This record gives sequence, C-alpha cells and structure tokens, in this order.
Amino acid sequence: MEKLSVSLFNLLSMLSLFAALLFVFQLYFLRTKTLANRIFSFYLITVSAIVSFFLVLDMGFQKVAMGMLPIFVAAVLSIGPVLWLYINSAVDGGKSNARKHLLIPMVMGATVFVLLAFTYILKDGAVATVFKELVTYLTFFAITVVFVVQSGYYIFQSFKLYKSHLSRVSDVFSYTEKVNLSWLKLLVYGYVAFIVCLVFANVLEDIWSDILFHFVLFGYIIFSGYNAFKYEPVFDVVDDGTEDQEGEKEVKTDEVDAKNDLFIKLKVLLVSSMNDDKLYLDDSLTIHSLALKLKTNSKYLSQLINTDFNKSFVVFINEYRVEEAKRLLMDDKNKLLSIEGIGYEAGFKSKSAFNTAFKKFTGETPSSFLKKGK
Repeated sequence: MEKLSVSLFNLLSMLSLFAALLFVFQLYFLRTKTLANRIFSFYLITVSAIVSFFLVLDMGFQKVAMGMLPIFVAAVLSIGPVLWLYINSAVDGGKSNARKHLLIPMVMGATVFVLLAFTYILKDGAVATVFKELVTYLTFFAITVVFVVQSGYYIFQSFKLYKSHLSRVSDVFSYTEKVNLSWLKLLVYGYVAFIVCLVFANVLEDIWSDILFHFVLFGYIIFSGYNAFKYEPVFDVVDDGTEDQEGEKEVKTDEVDAKNDLFIKLKVLLVSSMNDDKLYLDDSLTIHSLALKLKTNSKYLSQLINTDFNKSFVVFINEYRVEEAKRLLMDDKNKLLSIEGIGYEAGFKSKSAFNTAFKKFTGETPSSFLKKGK
C-alpha cells in the first residue's frame, strides 16, 4: 500500500478542488441552464481534473496518478478550447462545433490510454518498456509543445472574440451595466497566469513557485467561478433568427425603391415611438426588444440608426434619456427627487451611467446643470 503524505500544498489543492466543484454545482443546478453555464461548468471540471492529478501525485499515490494520466492529458489540452467555447457562447460569437475543438484532447487522451493499457497487459519485458517510454514521451509532448501552441491560439481567439463583442455592445444595448463583460478579459489573463505559474512550479521546483502556483490557482477559481455565477450571458436576449431570415428574403426579392420606402416609414415610426411613447424610458431596452415593439427587423432598425442618424444604438437612446433628464431636472414638481432618482426616471440603470451619459452630451454633470438652471 502506498504511503499517504499530506502537506500544506495538498490542503490548498483540496481547497481549490472544493471551490471549483462548488461553483460547478451552483452553475449547473442553481442557475439558468444556458449553454454558457454548462460549458463553464465543464471548464471548471477540467481544471478540477488537473488539480486532482497533481494532488494525487503529490500525496504519493503514484499508481493512481498513472491511471489518471489519460484524463490529465485530455484535461490539460481541453482547458484552452473550452475557455474559448465559453467566451464564444457568452458573447454569442456564432455557432461552433465543440467536437472539432476538442478533437485533439480526445485523441491524445485516448492514445495515452491505449499505450497505458498495453503496458499493464504486457507488464514486464522489452516491449512493455517501449510502451512506457512512449507514454512518457507522448505525455511530455502533449503538455509542453501541443499545450503551449494550442493555448496561444485559443488565447488569441478569445481576445479576438472579446474585442468583437465590445464593438457590438453599443449597437445592441442601451445600457452598459453587466454588458461589457470586462471580466472575460481578466478570465483569459488569469488563464495565462495559470499557465505561467504551472510552468514555473514544475521547472523551478522550489517552495516559492509552489506557493505562487497554489495561491494563483485558488484565486483564479474563485474569481472565475464567482463572475460566471454572477453574470448571465448577455446575448441570450437575441432574437431567434426568424425575423432576420425573413428580412434577408425581403432584401433579395423586393425592389430597391420598396426597401427605401420601408426605411422611410420605419424612421417615422422610430421617431414617433421615442417622442410620443418614450420607449427609451425602459432601462433594459435593446435593439431586439425595440424592433419587436416596432414590428420590424432588428437588422433593419440597426442599419437605420447607424446610417440615417449616424449613431450607435446606445448613443441614439441615451440622447433621448439625457433630454428627458434635463426636462425632469428643470421641473419644479421633481424637487423632492434626488439626482439619482431623476436618472432612474429618465431610463438609466444606475447613477454612474446617468452621470457619464449626461456629461458626455452636455459637457457638465447633472448637479452642475441643476445649479445653473436655478
């Protein structure tokens, strides 16, 4: 029987493992079962598999660790692709074939499993030694060359997705709270830090690199798990695609003049909905919900705002909100309302969003505008 050996680092690994599995439980059972939440649960499971392997290895269970080697290799090579798949689903980066991205991890893990099976079947002898060496070399190649190249690729693609998401926010949402998802960028940075610390811990093999690795790992799990639990994927509000497909058919079949006439009518309807119905007072308004209320296509509506008004959706809506706020600030009936309350009444989600937008369009804060008006 192998000797049990427990250290402070083992306890930290157990703590990280517990935290990861706790977040997996919360995301999978306590949150809305969205694709993004399911993928991030799998992401944390891959991290847990890596932590478990090192924990078992450090505690002296060499044979158990050897049996876990195929899972470890698959988990290490899965973490980058799964991270990208999560970010892609969180920002609606488009349909992706998960099997294609996880093909390398599955093939490498399966290959290590087959080679290990041969070593156990043959037990001793020259052929068994050859298979053992193949397992060693293949594992080393997988967690160094393949892992580094693959990680670099998916880190680049993740940042590319995030940048694309930022460019879409102002054309889809009329608010920025919980939409820019800047934590996703920090998630990728944390992944980079995890890789660096993992390399240092295994190359330097001193106590300080181990301490750094375990604390970074624990912090990364807490940070990523908390934010994934806190934020819902923002593009779940996107239409189901039906109206967009219909719109595309219209563009192909209708004459250009008819389309121009459609845009003219849509423009009149849009301005009327802003001036008369004051739809901008809805602090959760998006291009999709507005298009639904106007009974039109969100792509048409976005194109109209971008071309005819030369503005993004968020700028278009916030201009109306700021004008409404200016009117409310000057109205004596609202003397009992705080400036924050005025912002809410005008359709802003928070005081900070109100102050930022008001200063952007007027050049002064709501409080200074109020004092000047008095």
